[in-house]
Amino acid sequence: MDWNNPDAYPGETEEEYNARKDEESQAATGLLSAILKFLLLVLKLAVIFGGFIYAGFLLSQKLWGEETDKFKIWGFALLFTYLIFCLVYFLKGTIIGLRRSNRKLWILPWTICVILCCILPAFIIKSMVTGMFAVTERESIWCIGISWGAFVFSALYIYGIYQFKTPTTPNILKWSYTLGLKISL
Repeated sequence: MDWNNPDAYPGETEEEYNARKDEESQAATGLLSAILKFLLLVLKLAVIFGGFIYAGFLLSQKLWGEETDKFKIWGFALLFTYLIFCLVYFLKGTIIGLRRSNRKLWILPWTICVILCCILPAFIIKSMVTGMFAVTERESIWCIGISWGAFVFSALYIYGIYQFKTPTTPNILKWSYTLGLKISL
């Protein structure tokens, strides 16, 4: 054992030690990278779907009442969430159809979609960032700048995901998009 490398195995050469330590470091970096990617995916899904899932949950509770079993409430929450997304992609289809026919009316459904899908989640993120600061620091320029920066960044990021002006849609919502496109043409 070398005094410079107290965690070396007995009889291990310095080259073997360095190779083993490099391999351990790369494995740890890969694991941390995978964990970070997973957490970012969860955050992305929470931002995109969270508000709509919560709205679907509230609708199912209002419809069935709180005494209903949880399985039924969550099942209808998923159904209502799907219907909300159908409405969003129906509006996206009308946006694309109205833009193709050169009618300025496309701005109305686009505004509704941007407010519901981008601005509201961005305000939630802004509130969460503001909540990370102490109550006494919330009026500081740092808190205001960082929270509004998070708002702008998240709104632009979410808008980039939905792409309301491009004719793309998930296959599960294609029928709703196509219906909006047919109605608006």
